[in-house]
Amino acid sequence: MTTTEREVGGITRLAPQDADFVYHEGENHISNSTGIYLFDTTGEAAPITQAEAIEWMRPRLGYSGVFTRRLRHIPLALDYPFWVPDPTLDLAQHVIVEPVDGPGWDALRHHIARFSGKSLDLTRPPWKLHFLTGVTGIDGLPDRMTVAVLRCHHSSGDGLAARDLALRIFGRSETHPPVPTTSVNWFTPAEFVKAIGRLPQQWRDFRQGLTTSGEAARRVTEQVEAGTIAPAPPRRPATRFNTAITPDLTFDVVSFPPEDIRAVQAAVEGVTFNDVLLATISGALAAYLAEKGETPPSSLSTLVPMSLRGTRPGVADHPDGNRANHLALMAVDLHTDIDDPVQRLRAINASVRAEKERHRNPDVQEAASRIDTSPAWLLKLVISLMGLRKQPEGTVETINTMVSNIPWTGNDMVLRGAPLVKSFGILGIIDKVGLRHLIVSHHGDEIEISFCTDTAMMPDTDRYKALLTESFRALVERATLPETEGPSSDSRKLSRNRPAIP
Repeated sequence: MTTTEREVGGITRLAPQDADFVYHEGENHISNSTGIYLFDTTGEAAPITQAEAIEWMRPRLGYSGVFTRRLRHIPLALDYPFWVPDPTLDLAQHVIVEPVDGPGWDALRHHIARFSGKSLDLTRPPWKLHFLTGVTGIDGLPDRMTVAVLRCHHSSGDGLAARDLALRIFGRSETHPPVPTTSVNWFTPAEFVKAIGRLPQQWRDFRQGLTTSGEAARRVTEQVEAGTIAPAPPRRPATRFNTAITPDLTFDVVSFPPEDIRAVQAAVEGVTFNDVLLATISGALAAYLAEKGETPPSSLSTLVPMSLRGTRPGVADHPDGNRANHLALMAVDLHTDIDDPVQRLRAINASVRAEKERHRNPDVQEAASRIDTSPAWLLKLVISLMGLRKQPEGTVETINTMVSNIPWTGNDMVLRGAPLVKSFGILGIIDKVGLRHLIVSHHGDEIEISFCTDTAMMPDTDRYKALLTESFRALVERATLPETEGPSSDSRKLSRNRPAIP
């Protein structure tokens, strides 16, 4: 699903950054992207059937290699996995049609939650397209809808690629790219021999990569000591969301008026759309833990993916790049120890800017490029050993939750003529990150946050949903007061001032 893919149906080696998602895959670490699209089907005489859904999908297989290729591995991980055409592709294994269990929003989200927490079969092309029919009784939406849920493995593309793929397959075009055909066959013993032949060059590349990234890491240390860039994020206190997850996933969605977000931006100089929603999540998370009697001893942090598209050669749309995922993973301080919502917002804004500057620093990027030349067996071994490493009790590495943002770029999507009326996505949870959020800004200038969690960790999603709304309202009301203009001279009194864990 990479945007740089020139031969959609051919054989392509995974980039190390994409293979990382494959090597991390496990029962409690599922790397799927999930997009959910609601179509108004009140005008249809009958809902779509399994056979009709398969025939609808068949001509659209040419939009991405993820639809027709599967992963093949080199023995002993002597090289990274390859995308290889699957001659046994059976669309009945990938396109599923089923009626939703009952009317209303709760019935729909519980139905989606049941399969969204399950892994995709990586011995087949790693995608599934679910059509849920007979969706009714959801306030503010049409009387009858069909909901399409597109799931793809993260090794095939990042969130922006998944968004763009949905825009294409649900687009209005009557013509589609040709379905790929290839005569290329995969023979594992022959590929194993080829991989052995590549080992000397891979070893030379790895040694050079170690030298280059090591020199960059030393320059980063010097810049941190000089105060020109922010240091690496500290450890954080663990919460109820930072333990092992169960298979019982749940999610919900909260909407926010965009005019209120703009009002906060107008009142608090320099803050962004994302800053406002990060501050909203920060306030809700702090309040939820406080209500449980679990206020952490210091501030919490969130993982925030930042797109690297166009930041340096070899990334994203550079013609020599073959990466499907183009992300830097920022660890942003949520300043949950600051009670005043506007001061918290300003602090988050400063933390986001510092993290962006750090990740855009050429030396930081060079230091992180060690993975580019790492042998596959070494990356796989390191990931396995990391899973065995014991964390200091009561702490996590750097982050407690995750917040991602997908800007929507189109809303003229249809399913057999039925128009799209709503769309959102969910981020599946993994061990130690049992609460994840996805911000979607889309058609009608509507802003939504979906949150996904474990029912054992959050049995009362309605309460967290209410706290998100309350946190947002408190921020809007506080920001639009006249005294919020300009920096506060008394911000220290508004913070509980607990230090991060070193």
